[in-house]
Amino acid sequence: MQQSAAAWWFEIALALRVFGPDVVRACRRLLTAGVRIGITGLTGTRAPSRTTESTRDVP
Repeated sequence: MQQSAAAWWFEIALALRVFGPDVVRACRRLLTAGVRIGITGLTGTRAPSRTTESTRDVP
């Protein structure tokens, strides 16, 4: 069974319509994570870790 070019283009457009927003969202999250890692590497600092109140009071 052979498909016509129009049906093939329709399937491509449908796949882009369905999966496109998820792909864009995933790329943005990866870029955001990369920027965070890059900024941390450039500044040489680490993000502050959360500490409990009991560990702050201990000298």
